[in-house]
Amino acid sequence: MAAFPNLPQSGEISICERNGRICTLPITEVDASSAGNELSTYPEINIGRELFHHHASMQVREDRRTLMVPVNETLVKRITRTFFEEGPVEALQEAACEDNGQYNAIVGSLARYLLVLIGCGNRVKYFLKPHLKGQQGVDSIGKYTQTKEWHKSSIRYIRWHPNCFKIAIAASDDSIRIYSDEPTIVPILKSGLQKSISSMAWRNLTSGELAVGCQNGALIWSVDPNSLITRPLSQAVQLKHGNHFPVTSVEWSPNGCLLATASINDSDVLIWDVDQSKQVPLRRVGPPCALLKWSPTGSKLCSTTVGGVFRVWQTNKWSPDRWTVNQGTIQSVVWSRSDSHLLFVTSEDSFLYCLGFVEDEVFTSTLVPKSAIPIADLSKIAIGQAEVGGRPQALAWCPQSEYLAVTFKDTSAIAIFNTVINRSQISITPSCFLTGIGIESASCICFQEHQGRRSSEKLKTVLTIGWSSGRVQYFPFI
Repeated sequence: MAAFPNLPQSGEISICERNGRICTLPITEVDASSAGNELSTYPEINIGRELFHHHASMQVREDRRTLMVPVNETLVKRITRTFFEEGPVEALQEAACEDNGQYNAIVGSLARYLLVLIGCGNRVKYFLKPHLKGQQGVDSIGKYTQTKEWHKSSIRYIRWHPNCFKIAIAASDDSIRIYSDEPTIVPILKSGLQKSISSMAWRNLTSGELAVGCQNGALIWSVDPNSLITRPLSQAVQLKHGNHFPVTSVEWSPNGCLLATASINDSDVLIWDVDQSKQVPLRRVGPPCALLKWSPTGSKLCSTTVGGVFRVWQTNKWSPDRWTVNQGTIQSVVWSRSDSHLLFVTSEDSFLYCLGFVEDEVFTSTLVPKSAIPIADLSKIAIGQAEVGGRPQALAWCPQSEYLAVTFKDTSAIAIFNTVINRSQISITPSCFLTGIGIESASCICFQEHQGRRSSEKLKTVLTIGWSSGRVQYFPFI
């Protein structure tokens, strides 16, 4: 990290890279057109501002509700409501609570007996599968997502469409907004099943099919590109199988035929044929899966777990190569455009690692140990008054495999590297740091995947940044 240039001066923000040089502007002059005509057609997005207006309107409704006269619920109604709103365990706890004005001794005794049985069952389960301990609840989802401070971030996930100019942004209110080059129409996807969104993926070779990973499994939305209404008439289709929920990662194969899903409650990766509503599990014994990443050609699928194990599947025969890390878990992975290299970072150290694949073999010689090699030290350093680097949060590699972006758990700046791949060799050099406005930190990042829709032929690629304030920034490489 010490080889990086200095951060932007105080009161300035980086707006683009032009001919290898970083262009900055004073914060007071930054607006949607700051980077020039190259981004004139890109939508201006501020999820934090939109959520604020939504919450303000909801508060007015809540104030009206306080004028309503409270109604005393019977014990049965209260237990039933708790069961549907919070779950069976919470309903039993409600029945066993002696502080209730309508407490029933027989019902309470039965509820406490069932809670003891559930507790015993959980202890046996955690003894047999210790990796499941602590993986319950919404907080466990945030631990394995690519979004920094997911549980309190306004922006939960960002995903560009691979075939057209369309971007999906998941917000903390469990809604998904679809932005395109038509700024007056912004479809909003919302469903009672869509809770705690952790990942999204557009289906390749379709214009409006979006897979969503959330607390209740995987959902499939079909958004009509010709619709002039903001709320789709069709509802999402739920994909749920056994205990395969919550789903923390969804990935379409590059040809759009198969959907892969992973859940931190299931050690199997599920491969779905969505059109036929069928699924086939990739069965393995061990820790549950957390993250999936399909290679650009579709020949390989990387699956990580909540433990130190990750696998690279050869999709022609669905046979895996098994790998382990010394400490922690895999935090983030990215593929090169030719499937020749897999870059990854772990949750406990500050190195960027690389696995090389040449003709389905790791490295070029069988004499070389089959292990990942560290190619960059991301350790935290001080530059002026600010700290940068540290434990990585997420990786994003542009479709051309020329620019790599890295966000960090403990610091707010984004590190940009230049990468060059020459067959089995990869070289990586520091480029710059990107910072937000004020105390903003990068929540999530992704590169624009679609290459055909460009305002200028000089525009190489665009890094999209979701800042903690809810502001979305486009950083072009020109």
